[in-house]
Amino acid sequence: MKKNKKIILIITILVALILLGGCATWYVLNNNASDNGKNNISSVEQTDNESAQDVNVSTSDTENNLETDEQKDFNDMSPEELFQAFCDGKITAEARSYYDDTTWTMDNTSFQFEETTPEEEFDASLAVTKVDPVDLDNDGEVEFILENAMYGDMCFDCKDGKVICFAQGEGTAAMCSFTQYDGAYWIVHSDTTHVGRCTYTLTKFNGNLEVVDSFKFGWEDWEDDGIKTYYLDDNEITEADYKDLYDKVF
Repeated sequence: MKKNKKIILIITILVALILLGGCATWYVLNNNASDNGKNNISSVEQTDNESAQDVNVSTSDTENNLETDEQKDFNDMSPEELFQAFCDGKITAEARSYYDDTTWTMDNTSFQFEETTPEEEFDASLAVTKVDPVDLDNDGEVEFILENAMYGDMCFDCKDGKVICFAQGEGTAAMCSFTQYDGAYWIVHSDTTHVGRCTYTLTKFNGNLEVVDSFKFGWEDWEDDGIKTYYLDDNEITEADYKDLYDKVF
Protein backbone atom coordinates (compact mmCIF):
# COMPACT_ATOMS: atom_id res chain seq x y z
CA MET A 1 0.00 0.00 0.00
CA LYS A 2 2.82 2.38 0.97
CA LYS A 3 4.60 1.42 -2.24
CA ASN A 4 1.55 2.41 -4.30
CA LYS A 5 1.33 5.76 -2.53
CA LYS A 6 4.98 6.47 -3.37
CA ILE A 7 4.37 5.60 -7.01
CA ILE A 8 1.31 7.90 -7.13
CA LEU A 9 3.30 10.71 -5.46
CA ILE A 10 6.15 10.36 -7.95
CA ILE A 11 3.70 10.44 -10.88
CA THR A 12 1.99 13.54 -9.45
CA ILE A 13 5.30 15.35 -9.07
CA LEU A 14 6.29 14.49 -12.66
CA VAL A 15 2.96 15.74 -14.02
CA ALA A 16 3.35 18.99 -12.05
CA LEU A 17 6.85 19.53 -13.41
CA ILE A 18 5.68 18.93 -16.97
CA LEU A 19 2.82 21.42 -16.56
CA LEU A 20 5.08 24.05 -15.01
CA GLY A 21 7.59 23.62 -17.82
CA GLY A 22 4.89 24.01 -20.44
CA CYS A 23 3.52 27.17 -18.84
CA ALA A 24 7.00 28.65 -18.58
CA THR A 25 7.67 27.81 -22.23
CA TRP A 26 4.30 29.35 -23.29
CA TYR A 27 5.04 32.52 -21.27
CA VAL A 28 8.48 32.93 -22.82
CA LEU A 29 7.20 32.32 -26.33
CA ASN A 30 4.17 34.57 -25.85
CA ASN A 31 6.25 37.33 -24.30
CA ASN A 32 8.78 37.17 -27.13
CA ALA A 33 5.99 37.24 -29.67
CA SER A 34 4.48 40.28 -27.94
CA ASP A 35 7.83 42.08 -27.94
CA ASN A 36 8.39 41.20 -31.57
CA GLY A 37 4.93 42.52 -32.40
CA LYS A 38 5.66 45.79 -30.63
CA ASN A 39 8.98 46.07 -32.41
CA ASN A 40 7.33 45.36 -35.74
CA ILE A 41 4.61 47.97 -35.09
CA SER A 42 7.24 50.49 -34.02
CA SER A 43 9.22 49.77 -37.18
CA VAL A 44 6.12 50.19 -39.34
CA GLU A 45 5.21 53.45 -37.61
CA GLN A 46 8.74 54.76 -38.00
CA THR A 47 8.77 53.78 -41.66
CA ASP A 48 5.38 55.44 -42.21
CA ASN A 49 6.51 58.62 -40.45
CA GLU A 50 9.69 58.73 -42.50
CA SER A 51 7.66 58.21 -45.66
CA ALA A 52 5.24 60.98 -44.67
CA GLN A 53 8.15 63.30 -43.97
CA ASP A 54 9.67 62.40 -47.32
CA VAL A 55 6.34 63.15 -49.04
CA ASN A 56 6.01 66.50 -47.23
CA VAL A 57 9.55 67.51 -48.03
CA SER A 58 9.12 66.42 -51.61
CA THR A 59 5.82 68.35 -51.97
CA SER A 60 7.25 71.47 -50.36
CA ASP A 61 10.33 71.33 -52.55
CA THR A 62 8.17 70.89 -55.62
CA GLU A 63 6.01 73.92 -54.75
CA ASN A 64 9.07 76.05 -54.03
CA ASN A 65 10.67 74.93 -57.25
CA LEU A 66 7.51 75.79 -59.21
CA GLU A 67 7.39 79.27 -57.66
CA THR A 68 11.09 79.77 -58.29
CA ASP A 69 10.77 78.57 -61.88
CA GLU A 70 7.75 80.80 -62.45
CA GLN A 71 9.53 83.89 -61.13
CA LYS A 72 12.60 82.91 -63.11
CA ASP A 73 10.43 82.76 -66.24
CA PHE A 74 9.14 86.28 -65.55
CA ASN A 75 12.66 87.57 -64.93
CA ASP A 76 13.73 86.16 -68.27
CA MET A 77 10.89 87.85 -70.15
CA SER A 78 11.42 90.87 -72.36
CA PRO A 79 9.37 94.03 -71.60
CA GLU A 80 6.99 93.13 -74.44
CA GLU A 81 6.51 89.61 -73.07
CA LEU A 82 5.89 90.90 -69.54
CA PHE A 83 3.25 93.32 -70.78
CA GLN A 84 1.54 90.58 -72.78
CA ALA A 85 1.66 88.26 -69.75
CA PHE A 86 -0.10 90.98 -67.75
CA CYS A 87 -2.74 91.46 -70.45
CA ASP A 88 -3.25 87.67 -70.53
CA GLY A 89 -3.73 87.52 -66.75
CA LYS A 90 -0.55 85.54 -66.07
CA ILE A 91 1.05 88.25 -63.94
CA THR A 92 -0.28 91.14 -61.85
CA ALA A 93 0.89 94.74 -61.80
CA GLU A 94 1.61 97.21 -59.06
CA ALA A 95 -0.59 100.26 -59.59
CA ARG A 96 0.20 103.72 -58.18
CA SER A 97 -2.21 106.54 -57.47
CA TYR A 98 -1.90 109.98 -59.06
CA TYR A 99 -3.32 111.64 -55.96
CA ASP A 100 -1.10 110.15 -53.25
CA ASP A 101 1.38 107.36 -52.48
CA THR A 102 -1.29 104.64 -52.43
CA THR A 103 -0.43 101.43 -54.28
CA TRP A 104 -2.52 98.37 -55.02
CA THR A 105 -2.42 95.18 -57.05
CA MET A 106 -3.95 95.34 -60.51
CA ASP A 107 -4.82 92.41 -62.76
CA ASN A 108 -6.38 92.12 -66.19
CA THR A 109 -9.91 91.99 -64.73
CA SER A 110 -9.59 95.77 -64.27
CA PHE A 111 -10.32 96.33 -67.95
CA GLN A 112 -11.80 94.86 -71.13
CA PHE A 113 -10.22 94.58 -74.54
CA GLU A 114 -12.66 95.98 -77.07
CA GLU A 115 -11.81 93.42 -79.73
CA THR A 116 -12.44 90.40 -77.47
CA THR A 117 -15.31 91.58 -75.23
CA PRO A 118 -18.82 90.44 -76.20
CA GLU A 119 -21.12 93.36 -76.96
CA GLU A 120 -23.56 92.50 -74.16
CA GLU A 121 -20.70 92.67 -71.61
CA PHE A 122 -19.10 95.82 -72.97
CA ASP A 123 -18.45 98.59 -70.39
CA ALA A 124 -17.00 101.81 -71.79
CA SER A 125 -15.43 102.68 -68.45
CA LEU A 126 -13.37 99.47 -68.57
CA ALA A 127 -12.73 99.10 -72.31
CA VAL A 128 -9.11 99.57 -73.40
CA THR A 129 -7.04 99.33 -76.57
CA LYS A 130 -3.30 98.91 -76.96
CA VAL A 131 -1.47 101.87 -78.50
CA ASP A 132 2.12 102.18 -79.66
CA PRO A 133 4.74 102.07 -76.85
CA VAL A 134 6.49 105.35 -75.95
CA ASP A 135 9.50 106.19 -73.76
CA LEU A 136 7.35 107.86 -71.12
CA ASP A 137 10.01 107.94 -68.39
CA ASN A 138 12.80 109.23 -70.65
CA ASP A 139 15.25 106.38 -69.98
CA GLY A 140 15.70 105.15 -73.55
CA GLU A 141 13.29 102.21 -73.13
CA VAL A 142 9.64 102.27 -74.14
CA GLU A 143 6.69 101.94 -71.80
CA PHE A 144 3.39 100.29 -72.73
CA ILE A 145 0.01 101.97 -72.94
CA LEU A 146 -3.62 100.93 -72.69
CA GLU A 147 -6.04 103.66 -73.76
CA ASN A 148 -9.51 104.15 -72.30
CA ALA A 149 -12.01 106.51 -73.93
CA MET A 150 -13.32 107.89 -70.62
CA TYR A 151 -10.23 108.14 -68.43
CA GLY A 152 -7.37 108.24 -70.89
CA ASP A 153 -4.13 106.27 -70.77
CA MET A 154 -2.78 103.58 -68.47
CA CYS A 155 1.03 103.64 -68.55
CA PHE A 156 3.04 100.50 -67.75
CA ASP A 157 6.74 100.09 -67.04
CA CYS A 158 7.75 96.46 -67.63
CA LYS A 159 11.17 95.13 -66.62
CA ASP A 160 13.05 92.91 -64.15
CA GLY A 161 10.11 90.50 -63.95
CA LYS A 162 7.67 93.20 -62.81
CA VAL A 163 4.87 95.29 -64.31
CA ILE A 164 4.15 98.71 -62.79
CA CYS A 165 1.24 100.94 -63.77
CA PHE A 166 2.81 104.24 -62.75
CA ALA A 167 0.23 106.58 -64.29
CA GLN A 168 -3.41 106.29 -65.29
CA GLY A 169 -6.64 108.23 -65.47
CA GLU A 170 -8.42 108.45 -62.13
CA GLY A 171 -11.87 109.81 -62.81
CA THR A 172 -12.94 112.60 -65.15
CA ALA A 173 -11.10 115.14 -62.97
CA ALA A 174 -7.77 113.42 -63.71
CA MET A 175 -7.87 112.11 -67.25
CA CYS A 176 -4.43 110.77 -68.21
CA SER A 177 -2.48 111.41 -71.41
CA PHE A 178 1.10 112.26 -72.35
CA THR A 179 2.91 114.89 -74.35
CA GLN A 180 6.40 115.78 -75.54
CA TYR A 181 7.49 119.12 -74.15
CA ASP A 182 10.84 120.82 -73.49
CA GLY A 183 12.83 117.86 -74.86
CA ALA A 184 11.13 115.17 -72.76
CA TYR A 185 7.94 113.17 -72.36
CA TRP A 186 5.54 114.28 -69.65
CA ILE A 187 2.49 112.57 -68.16
CA VAL A 188 -0.55 114.88 -68.23
CA HIS A 189 -3.57 114.71 -65.92
CA SER A 190 -6.37 116.96 -67.17
CA ASP A 191 -9.65 118.26 -65.81
CA THR A 192 -11.45 119.90 -68.72
CA THR A 193 -15.07 118.80 -68.39
CA HIS A 194 -16.22 120.58 -65.25
CA VAL A 195 -17.79 124.02 -64.99
CA GLY A 196 -15.65 126.80 -63.57
CA ARG A 197 -12.20 125.39 -64.21
CA CYS A 198 -9.75 123.84 -66.67
CA THR A 199 -6.52 122.38 -65.30
CA TYR A 200 -3.47 120.53 -66.65
CA THR A 201 -0.92 118.90 -64.36
CA LEU A 202 2.31 117.75 -65.99
CA THR A 203 4.69 115.24 -64.39
CA LYS A 204 8.10 114.15 -65.67
CA PHE A 205 9.52 110.78 -64.59
CA ASN A 206 13.00 109.30 -64.73
CA GLY A 207 13.92 105.66 -65.41
CA ASN A 208 13.35 104.74 -61.76
CA LEU A 209 9.79 106.10 -62.00
CA GLU A 210 10.69 109.00 -59.75
CA VAL A 211 9.09 112.39 -60.34
CA VAL A 212 11.87 114.79 -61.35
CA ASP A 213 9.73 117.77 -62.35
CA SER A 214 6.10 118.89 -62.40
CA PHE A 215 3.95 121.97 -62.90
CA LYS A 216 0.29 122.92 -63.17
CA PHE A 217 -1.49 125.50 -65.27
CA GLY A 218 -5.03 126.36 -66.32
CA TRP A 219 -7.83 128.83 -65.80
CA GLU A 220 -10.75 129.44 -63.43
CA ASP A 221 -14.15 131.04 -63.99
CA TRP A 222 -16.22 130.12 -60.97
CA GLU A 223 -18.95 132.65 -61.75
CA ASP A 224 -19.27 131.19 -65.25
CA ASP A 225 -19.47 134.71 -66.69
CA GLY A 226 -16.71 134.33 -69.29
CA ILE A 227 -14.14 136.23 -67.22
CA LYS A 228 -11.26 133.79 -66.71
CA THR A 229 -8.29 133.96 -64.39
CA TYR A 230 -5.20 132.18 -65.75
CA TYR A 231 -2.45 130.69 -63.62
CA LEU A 232 0.84 128.75 -63.69
CA ASP A 233 1.37 126.88 -60.40
CA ASP A 234 0.57 129.51 -57.74
CA ASN A 235 1.10 132.53 -59.98
CA GLU A 236 -1.47 134.40 -62.03
CA ILE A 237 -0.51 134.83 -65.69
CA THR A 238 -2.00 136.62 -68.66
CA GLU A 239 -4.26 135.02 -71.22
CA ALA A 240 -1.51 135.42 -73.80
CA ASP A 241 1.00 133.60 -71.56
CA TYR A 242 -1.50 130.84 -70.97
CA LYS A 243 -2.15 130.34 -74.69
CA ASP A 244 1.56 130.41 -75.47
CA LEU A 245 2.27 127.75 -72.81
CA TYR A 246 -0.68 125.65 -73.98
CA ASP A 247 0.64 125.67 -77.57
CA LYS A 248 4.11 124.60 -76.41
CA VAL A 249 2.82 121.82 -74.20
CA PHE A 250 0.31 120.39 -76.66
